[in-house]
Amino acid sequence: MNLDYEALGFKCGIEIHQQLDTHKLFCPCPSQIRDEEPDLRVTRRMRAVPGEMGEVDPAALHEFLRNQKLMYEAFEDTNCLVELDEEPPHPINEEALEVTLKFALIVSACPGSVLQVMRKTVIDGSNTSGFQRTMLVAQNGRLNTGEGEVGIPSICLEEDAARKISEKDGETVYRLDRLGIPLIEVATTPDIKNPSHARQVAEKIGEILRSLPVKRGLGTIRQDINVSIKEGARVEVKGVQELRKIPKVVEGEVVRQVMLNEVREELKRRGVVERDFKQEITDLSEIFSESKSKVISKTLGRGGGVYAVRLPGCAGLLKNKLGPELSMYAKANSNVKGLFHKDELPAYGITPVEVELVSKKTGCLGVDAFAIICGKKQDVISAFKAVLDRCMIALKHVPEETRSCLEDGSTAYMRPLPGSNRMYPETDEPLIYVTEEKLSHLRNTLPELQSEKKKRIKQMGLSAELADQLVRSRKTSLFERLADEHPEVDKTVIATTLTGTLKEAKTRFDADLKSVAEKHITAILGKVGEGVLGKDKIVEAIAIISKNPDKDVGEIIEEQELGLLSEDKIRGIVEEIIESESKIIEKMGSKGIGPLTGKVMAKTQGRANPKTVQKLLKEKL
Repeated sequence: MNLDYEALGFKCGIEIHQQLDTHKLFCPCPSQIRDEEPDLRVTRRMRAVPGEMGEVDPAALHEFLRNQKLMYEAFEDTNCLVELDEEPPHPINEEALEVTLKFALIVSACPGSVLQVMRKTVIDGSNTSGFQRTMLVAQNGRLNTGEGEVGIPSICLEEDAARKISEKDGETVYRLDRLGIPLIEVATTPDIKNPSHARQVAEKIGEILRSLPVKRGLGTIRQDINVSIKEGARVEVKGVQELRKIPKVVEGEVVRQVMLNEVREELKRRGVVERDFKQEITDLSEIFSESKSKVISKTLGRGGGVYAVRLPGCAGLLKNKLGPELSMYAKANSNVKGLFHKDELPAYGITPVEVELVSKKTGCLGVDAFAIICGKKQDVISAFKAVLDRCMIALKHVPEETRSCLEDGSTAYMRPLPGSNRMYPETDEPLIYVTEEKLSHLRNTLPELQSEKKKRIKQMGLSAELADQLVRSRKTSLFERLADEHPEVDKTVIATTLTGTLKEAKTRFDADLKSVAEKHITAILGKVGEGVLGKDKIVEAIAIISKNPDKDVGEIIEEQELGLLSEDKIRGIVEEIIESESKIIEKMGSKGIGPLTGKVMAKTQGRANPKTVQKLLKEKL
């Protein structure tokens, strides 16, 4: 779809949450993700209570009404009483604070002179305390991009949430390994101009963050994207983990809001008003007693029922439009799995005859539609209340809400957008004073940005792609040291060894790269520089060393016959190739040196020096 973002009044801002590579924020526990069986399980429930201003946060109330049981899993050696909310928080992690201040200085933000840790209400169970500890560190930064300057109004340091393991049958299981890992939160102004610009901004911030000690890998950085249009509303899409998904998420949300505006106008044109959605629930269990629908028959077999409500004026406005919204609201506000609606039926084992019977039973006329929900009656009542409330909202406006990013880049409703009165001071943490002396010290120790590293590395003779791989691998310092120690080795060979060759050893030979230390790489490159080992045999040398880390590299090369062949042995192989490939020589003459070199290298399995091969071929030809 071609969208005119400026005409639509498009606004977009990004919040980036990046885990820092330090111990946890308010205790000395390691920031370590665990996949083993936990040592401890604790069961709790959360309650929504009024905040400091006497109001209950709408997002908190939404989660409370779901009545979920919460199970927390922990480990004896990497979790403590702070994470279980059985002990007050310890003093803030000073290293994490310094990393956050360095980021602020890089983007020309203004750090606060006095910092206060705050509590932010969180009632979905992802924090055992019912709130997240967060602290505003700096304000009013800026980011230069290809499409203009984007502001950074706030930079915060906060604790990450517990990791959700499962959610079923009214119980959510969280693991406390992630809870408390320091997060730097970077928020931009809504000055992003289009979906591709959103990705560009995220990449720019990510590049700065990667110059600091941050964690790497999937799940260590998350983007929350705020999107709105002139006739829409601010919607926050949480948990976008991959940069490539950002443009799709942004465009998809704009398309969704445009669609909801069109649905609203069509409902008004059809004369639908709010009171039309004051509908009674109709029991359809008798109609579907012999149904071939697997979902319906399974529900009835478990003692559940089949129910429906009439949706006045909604025919033709449900499929791929309002229908998915109603289904998401039903699932988010009850324990039902979803709903069927008239626009998508007959399907799913529901026959045309059954569709007609439901229409009559619910009193559908003209452009009326219906929705069907299966399940326990109490769950169905909660679900239909959410469905009908959402239909009433559809008549008025696009609702402000929080949505989650799905695997395919689409989004799903989670809960209402949180209110503004959910933050209050953390009384267990003292004020933090940031002196000019501290800032001066940090300014003198700011890291080199990745863009600057790439430029410098490229000037050493590497391609742009290889320089980028090297910088992303965080091995630039090691590369520069090895290049100084082994000036006789081609720098491209050194860089390739540190990036692609190590990965190849793991893929081809199942090498345990944890056993390959810097000293091994140094020794290997030393043998390459001495002319003992060819670059084509580096991958095999790494693989063998990974299984024999205590053995001398020179001995391994000799025992495994990985070293370069002598000139006499190469000469013999050259003569064999010339004799067997006479047609190449007849056809190409001296220009056949290139193809013949390749055949000699293949014959020697990479154990010949290409320059020696070419020299001998020239002599023979």
